[in-house]
Amino acid sequence: MSAIRALAEDLASRSDAELRRLLSARPDVVLPPVPDFAALAARASTRVSVQRALEGLNTPQLMVLEAVVLTTNLDAATGATATSLKTSIAPMTARTLEPYLTQLHDVALLRTGPAPRGRRSYFPLESLHDALGPYPAGLGRPLALLARQYPEYAERMRAGLALLRVAGLPNASLPSGSDPATALAEVLEESWDAVLESAPGKTDDMLQKLAASPVGSAKTAVSGAATPLEWLLERGLLIRLDANHVELPREVGIATRGGMVIPSLPVSPPVPHLASVRAGLRDNAAFGAIAETLRLVTELLTSVQTDPIATLRTGGVGIREIRRLADALRIDREQVAWLLELAALGRLVVLDPDSSRWIPAAGGSWHLAERHEQWIRLVRAWLDAERAPSLVGGQLPSGSTVNVLSSEATRTDAPAVRRRMLSAAEALSTEAEHDDGRACVLDAPSLIERLTWHQPRLRRRFSRLVPGMVEELGHLGLLGSGALTGLGAAIAQDRFDDAAAALRNALPEPLTHFMLQADLTAVAPGYLEPGVARELALLASAEGQGPATVYRFSAQSVRRALDDGQDATAILTFLEKHSATNVPQPLRYLVEDTASRYGSLRVGPAFSYVRSDDDAALTALLSDPAAAALGLVRLAPTVVTAQATPAELSAALRDLGYSPALEGGATPRSVPRAAAGSAPSSSAVRTNPWVLAEADLEAQMKVLRGSGRPGTGTGAESEAMIGLETLRTAIRTKREVRMGFADSAGNSTRQVFVPLSVHAGRVRVFDPEKETERVISVHRIMDVETVEGASTDA
Repeated sequence: MSAIRALAEDLASRSDAELRRLLSARPDVVLPPVPDFAALAARASTRVSVQRALEGLNTPQLMVLEAVVLTTNLDAATGATATSLKTSIAPMTARTLEPYLTQLHDVALLRTGPAPRGRRSYFPLESLHDALGPYPAGLGRPLALLARQYPEYAERMRAGLALLRVAGLPNASLPSGSDPATALAEVLEESWDAVLESAPGKTDDMLQKLAASPVGSAKTAVSGAATPLEWLLERGLLIRLDANHVELPREVGIATRGGMVIPSLPVSPPVPHLASVRAGLRDNAAFGAIAETLRLVTELLTSVQTDPIATLRTGGVGIREIRRLADALRIDREQVAWLLELAALGRLVVLDPDSSRWIPAAGGSWHLAERHEQWIRLVRAWLDAERAPSLVGGQLPSGSTVNVLSSEATRTDAPAVRRRMLSAAEALSTEAEHDDGRACVLDAPSLIERLTWHQPRLRRRFSRLVPGMVEELGHLGLLGSGALTGLGAAIAQDRFDDAAAALRNALPEPLTHFMLQADLTAVAPGYLEPGVARELALLASAEGQGPATVYRFSAQSVRRALDDGQDATAILTFLEKHSATNVPQPLRYLVEDTASRYGSLRVGPAFSYVRSDDDAALTALLSDPAAAALGLVRLAPTVVTAQATPAELSAALRDLGYSPALEGGATPRSVPRAAAGSAPSSSAVRTNPWVLAEADLEAQMKVLRGSGRPGTGTGAESEAMIGLETLRTAIRTKREVRMGFADSAGNSTRQVFVPLSVHAGRVRVFDPEKETERVISVHRIMDVETVEGASTDA
């Protein structure tokens, strides 16, 4: 029976609760929905779906699965049981292995089948052989496969058997017509210790290295001694792939491991020895980092309000703008990159499509929010954003650098990695807790090791993203002096309200006053209330760093406030209200003198104008309430300006009953303007496409249970997968197939072929009639069946 049909029967025999667990664990198999169990089995057997399921396995689950794949034979219908696996996995028993097999069966990576004496046996999906790669469990390829792929290696094995027989191993004989790979495998299984007795020194050291990683450099593998290498090569215990690389065959690797496929199964996650820090120091560091981050974000927004950030034509922000902001904020460029990314993630700055510049978001709610509300906004945005700010400044494969706010820093898996990292940090902090109440100091290697145990297939992803994310945790106060804070633990458990309340109670109340000095400076002795800080930053330029900031007044800074719509009276009233000292006379003179000279020239917007010699007509137009939205301003008795384009103004006047004429090169075609502040795609959070809603799950369950007799579906999706499965089985067993396909003219043809390989949507076959090879596209194949009783040595 086809493996896909067998899996369909297995799925159909499951209870509703078991099916729901499967679909919840692997939602991609029913997105889009499937019509029957055969299609569900075909979808679950695809390599992409299997690889996605493998990413969710922890280390012991993956190791057990690899052992099942290595100890079963799909062609001979030989499955694996918990009893048979215990001899291949140390130090496990059948009882301790059964839960792992059940878990793998629950996610449909294994299917069940009959076994001797009524025991439950398990068979892996055929696509697992491809998804796990050529070296499952860190073992090399089998002797038989290497002998077929490298004919010269078969001759080396024959010579090696002769040498072993001469060395006193009588079972190393090779009967005429026998397969040297089979004979050598039997020798390794029965007499491995005897084989090594005549080996030169350091041979075992080299074998131990290659047993963990089967392919190695011939030079580094021998550690400077060529004798072990030559000894192994002469006896067929090692194969030379090229001038610099060798591979340890699977059977030799298993023998080196003491006859075990898995010599040790780590059933528990690692708990490394971690340093500690006092809880008080941890909390002080965390609260200080939070306050500093909020202060810098506020300063960044003030700077961007005055001078928007230009973008490069290729996307992102260039190094020149980063340097300018670093000088303005008095911090290094790495901090500027992080703050810009964080502000964009929190939608505090947005990209203006009209000017291609980053500007503050409309509304200005940031300056009016309390500090705990600002912090929660940043933390939520950071957790959910599909970007990795730590990638900024890194090198791309093309050799270019990842720019700030460029699309190259987009990582759709970033939210999942952050949440897994927080969960791992919480678990490590609990398990490695010190008796004296000190907090555990977490580092990136410890977190990567922990995360890799839970998801070993994602090791490279964790190694790339986690170090930078650990630093970001510190900037946000989720870590303090490297230890997880109470705020971090609350965020890890999605208790955002509790975290905000804890931060509000921990931070000191913001100040509403500052001290003015005669040298045109103001000193803020602590963190100012957001509204006061914003107003003071508008009136003066900050100098220095830290909570006790010095602000310097100048004619230019006062003009900023005047540009914002204030006057001398409003400025002095604000200073008198919030200053703990009297307003110095030099500062009062500076404000009044700057205000007296301000506005001698006035600039305003005018997109179009209306000119008429009829003074009464213009007066009536200005007094018409319906024309108020046009922003009309009378500049002269015969000229009125408008804050609308000529085409928009002309259309509006016609609607009001006037008959205007366009002049001065104005065009009647109206070009719609894009809304300012649109969100760039590089900073947008996208929805996870593999989320199965409860309604979708319920609808899919009804379809499956109402699709007729289980396992009898004949949909196109399942038939295509069954056809590919038949081809791969024929390639493995070297059997002929009868293939129905459409030729280049569209005619249906049936012919007997010997399939050789399937790759990239094409099947390479051998035509025994014409004795030639040809390639057929998979989409042209209509059906495939094995020719019973036929075999070939092609």
